[in-house]
Amino acid sequence: MIDEGRLDDSDHGPAARSADPAGDAARKFADLLGERGVRVDGPVEEGRAPASARRIAAVSSAPLAELVERALTNSDNDIAEALARQTALADGQPASFDGAGRAVTARLEKLGLPTGGLRIADGSGLDRSDRVSADLLARLLARASDARAPELRPVLTGLPVAGFSGTLRERYQEADGRGLVRAKTGTLTGVNTLAGTVVAADGRLLAFAFMADGTSDPEGAQRALDRLAVGVAAVR
Repeated sequence: MIDEGRLDDSDHGPAARSADPAGDAARKFADLLGERGVRVDGPVEEGRAPASARRIAAVSSAPLAELVERALTNSDNDIAEALARQTALADGQPASFDGAGRAVTARLEKLGLPTGGLRIADGSGLDRSDRVSADLLARLLARASDARAPELRPVLTGLPVAGFSGTLRERYQEADGRGLVRAKTGTLTGVNTLAGTVVAADGRLLAFAFMADGTSDPEGAQRALDRLAVGVAAVR
């Protein structure tokens, strides 16, 4: 896609989106090739190079760990959705909402995590029919901190740092948890959540997950969640 499929000059928030982001990206790529003297024949979306074609360039994705970290730090819904669908493909499921939900649920069950009441309607968490327990989130964070599960480490290293990075950069400006709390935010209209880790007063690393539903004051709810996380940091 180009500019997250946005049709205006915005870089965040609501926006009109392209109905064909993949096609737009293909056509833009063809235009750029043309500007550099490379002729593109036929419908761009259907273009395939012959087997005898010589490769002139290649682009590889960032490593999976970096994608997970970026999705968590910036709360990037597009990457989160793509990761869910890649999980589906890896498990032989269709790259669809349903396929991703089944594949992600199966992976969580394989880790021995509690999936009672879990419903994964999409990978981004924007579908209001999604359901996840605080217990599952906290136990996943605890598992990711286990030295015997290094493949889960990006779940921790991607968490925003209170007062410093990502979606927590502007929070905890005057709170004791600045630099101590690392957490992923979750925000929909009427829903505010925070799940992450803190270094307690006695030096232990503790995992937490807090959820507030039916909220009418999102900023007030965020402040309350931040205070709860700071409270965990004071545990001795």
